[in-house]
Amino acid sequence: MESQHVLIIGAGLAGTCLAHQLIANGHRVQLVDRGINHSTAVAAGMVNPMVFRRMNKSWRLDEFMIDARNYYLQLEQVLDSKLFHPIVIRRMLSSEQERNYWLDRQKTPEFQTYLSEITPADESYSRAHNQFGSGRLKSCFWVDAKAYYEHNLDYFERKGSLLKEDFDLSSFDEINLNYNGKTYDKVVFAVGYQQMNTPFFKELPIQQTKGQSIRVHSKEIPENESLNRKCFVLPLGNNVFRIGATYEWDNPDLTPTEEAKKELMDHLSVLGSYSYEIIDQQVGVRPTVLDRRPILGAHHSIKNLYLFNGLGTKGYLMAPTLARELADFMFEGIPLDKEISIERFYSKSNVPIV
Repeated sequence: MESQHVLIIGAGLAGTCLAHQLIANGHRVQLVDRGINHSTAVAAGMVNPMVFRRMNKSWRLDEFMIDARNYYLQLEQVLDSKLFHPIVIRRMLSSEQERNYWLDRQKTPEFQTYLSEITPADESYSRAHNQFGSGRLKSCFWVDAKAYYEHNLDYFERKGSLLKEDFDLSSFDEINLNYNGKTYDKVVFAVGYQQMNTPFFKELPIQQTKGQSIRVHSKEIPENESLNRKCFVLPLGNNVFRIGATYEWDNPDLTPTEEAKKELMDHLSVLGSYSYEIIDQQVGVRPTVLDRRPILGAHHSIKNLYLFNGLGTKGYLMAPTLARELADFMFEGIPLDKEISIERFYSKSNVPIV
């Protein structure tokens, strides 16, 4: 296919994943991003394969996991930056029912890639409160979100493929796909929680979900695993840990709160009576959707205008695969999965269903 030039509004996780995919497919990209990010750059970047309530695998886990692992490891070479960090997640089981779910799943072939068999050492694990035992998750990793965002900005800026500025709506002609006097073949909005600040796709139910976390220094919290129950504890090295995260629906405010800090401290106390010092508190806003599925697709009336949004809390797992699927849809006409397609929010007459 002949190379085309694509304008991508937003150089967060969605925008950069798509940009790398399009470049690999032989296209040219131009990103617009002001260089300040309150979602991708402040995320924990944790890739947890399981949904603990009923001990089920995350949606489309197997394919997402393969693509994500390959993407971040390959991107380390492109960006010359360490991004990918394997980790074991130790789930402190919250009930006898959850324990039974685990014991049942660990014998099932489709779960054996992710669930380690519970051993006597797991049963007697003493570095966290252990009423119902614990289990270890395999094939987990975390991505250094700050490094991911900053090194991608540097990379695309060096290539001359980044306009480091706020997107100027008054300079955009959506009919001719012209921005600041330059015409593009296709335009993609990947602006995360700020979607409602643009007129395109504004009617779609992308929520602004505030999340807060704290970093702590402690010589008592174990560094060799990520503990999980009521919160996650992510070891960052040198006895520093990230504790997260809170959920505040329909709240784009970026101010840290004492209420969130107390909530995180209370949740950490469920894991153990550790002594620690709080280093700082971080705030981000996730773009989430009520049905917990991203929204991808074409504008219902403006030709060659697309959306890539709603990655939510599983973004670092899903984004590489979804970027490929959006690229295939844009250039090959391959239909998107109905669960992620923008079409699920439109009636046959293109009236939004919200």
